[in-house]
Amino acid sequence: MGAWFRWIRDLWLGRRQLGQTTERPTETLIANTHDIFTITGGRILVTQILGQFTIACATASSIQLIANPAALLGTTRNMCALLLVNGFQVGDLLGITGVNTDAMIPPAPSGVVEGQTMGVIVQIGAIQLLCDLIGPGSIRWTLKWIPIDTGAAVAAA
Repeated sequence: MGAWFRWIRDLWLGRRQLGQTTERPTETLIANTHDIFTITGGRILVTQILGQFTIACATASSIQLIANPAALLGTTRNMCALLLVNGFQVGDLLGITGVNTDAMIPPAPSGVVEGQTMGVIVQIGAIQLLCDLIGPGSIRWTLKWIPIDTGAAVAAA
C-alpha cells in the first residue's frame, strides 16, 4: 500500500489528528542541556510533547524544554518553565501547555497529563532538554507534530 493510501487510512482511523509522531527512546538524564529532537527542512507545529519516566527521579532535579533554532534563524526560547521532578515515579507523565511561561505539567507526580492546549511553532534546529539532575532518572519522549513547510522533518537526536 502506498504512502498516500496509508495516510488516508490513518486519517480515517483518527491517527493523524495530532500530526506525525517521532519517538525518542528512553535516556538516562544528565546534568546539562542537550538535544532530544532535531528539526530539519522547515518549520513545524508541535501539537503535543509527552515525556514518560522510565526510571524514577528521587532527588531534587528540575527540567525544562527549550526550542533552539539553527544559526541565523532566530533566538533560543523556552517552551515551558522549569519543573521540579523529584518524586516522579516510573510511568509518570510530563507535558507542556504550549505557553512558554507555564511550567511543564503536571506540577506533581501523576500518571495522567492534560493535552497541550496551544501549538508551538519551532524553526529548523533542535528541541532541547535542560536538566540539573542530581542522581538517577530517565525519560522517554514522544513528539506529535505537523509540518508547516514542505520538506520539514523531525528525528530523535
